[in-house]
Amino acid sequence: MNLAKNMRKYFKSKFRVLFKGRGIVNKKYNFLLILTDQQRWDSLGCYGNKFVETPNIDKLADTGAKCENSFTPWPVCSPSRATMWTGVYPHIHNIVKNIYDIDNAITKLSNVSTTLFKYLQEEGYITSYFGKWHLGEGDPGFFNLWEGFNSLGDHWVDGIKDGQYKPDVQTDHCIKYLKKLSNEDLPFFMVQSYYPPHEPYTAPNEFYKPYRGKGVPFPGYYAAVSNIDYNVGRILDTLDETGLRDNTIVIYFSDHGETFCFREDDHNKFICYDEAIRVPFIINWKGHIKPGLILNNYIGLEDLMPTILDYLGCEVPKRLSGRSIRPLLEGQEISDWRTFYYVENITYNNHYEQRSIRTKEWKLILSDGGQHACRMGPHFLYNLIEDPEEDLDLFDTDREDFRYEDRLKNLPRYDDTIKELTYMLREYANKIDDVKGVIMAENVLKYIEKK
Repeated sequence: MNLAKNMRKYFKSKFRVLFKGRGIVNKKYNFLLILTDQQRWDSLGCYGNKFVETPNIDKLADTGAKCENSFTPWPVCSPSRATMWTGVYPHIHNIVKNIYDIDNAITKLSNVSTTLFKYLQEEGYITSYFGKWHLGEGDPGFFNLWEGFNSLGDHWVDGIKDGQYKPDVQTDHCIKYLKKLSNEDLPFFMVQSYYPPHEPYTAPNEFYKPYRGKGVPFPGYYAAVSNIDYNVGRILDTLDETGLRDNTIVIYFSDHGETFCFREDDHNKFICYDEAIRVPFIINWKGHIKPGLILNNYIGLEDLMPTILDYLGCEVPKRLSGRSIRPLLEGQEISDWRTFYYVENITYNNHYEQRSIRTKEWKLILSDGGQHACRMGPHFLYNLIEDPEEDLDLFDTDREDFRYEDRLKNLPRYDDTIKELTYMLREYANKIDDVKGVIMAENVLKYIEKK
């Protein structure tokens, strides 16, 4: 019985045949995921930045697909990364803080222990990980090759600036391993996870040249972005040189954005504004994804695992929070795709828990901190068409506020908009069993009714 079962698994792995309206597939694809830390969506030329130099990533987008509305479900490292690999929202896996001094957060803290890597190994993939992990201090045991680390520390080997820059070293190791894999007859899944452009904002001196003395704020940040672009180019060249490119799906994305502490007490993230929750997300598969494809659908990091499982030919578990974007990449229209994005958050130093809903026109941020506790405590409403920078809070437009002088007194009230968005938020929170989201929504509805 065991022999027959193992034989079926072997032939399934070697000669998988999928009938999903996409033709017959009898060869597995490789996956190369390039993950950055704390990278703003607008820090790349392909996303509209006019001063940054990122030719390799821009080309990756131009020859593949770019997601215009891609978000993180929680704008902090460990919660978002746990969602990537478990496929569920943070309130489900329950990793809602950054992880330190724990060997393996997935096995010791998460409510969900089954990861994407389990499926990959069952399907016969060689798995490898380079760089920042931030889900534990030790080797999690999910990879054939593990060269990861948790977090904190410098971006330089031995902490010596202008010595060895860690992203360069990681890329060297990645390239060496890709060349080895090119001689293997097994599919691979590789994650290259760069710690920059996360602070400290630093990079080798030559990458500062486009930004210094030109009025560009935080030149070290953008120098790091350009260095990552340089290393992405090296990796893509290696895929071409080794003949791996045609059968490798390349995905470039970040765990969350960066605010440069623009908001009061936000500590660069821990906030539901677009600069923290909106991330780059690019998918490139030479000869399979239409060059220059732009997806305007709302896509989140919770969709990463379902998408990869779809390409693996595995059934996507119903328990996952996201869904596969493969049909979108293949030009299909999905009428019931989400029309908004839902974000969870705890503000810096655990002041307030928040839930947010973002549509094309509006951003509503709810807090469990009450209405007039402090700047981070109130609820917020922003008109994203007229105010895409989210500068003018419209939640209570008849209030007196010294920051706005008399501007708020001349604006209409938006109670009907708030109620509509809050109902949407409550309905979705109910759907995904997010009790805290439901409570926040109900409290706001009561507040609006009393006004």
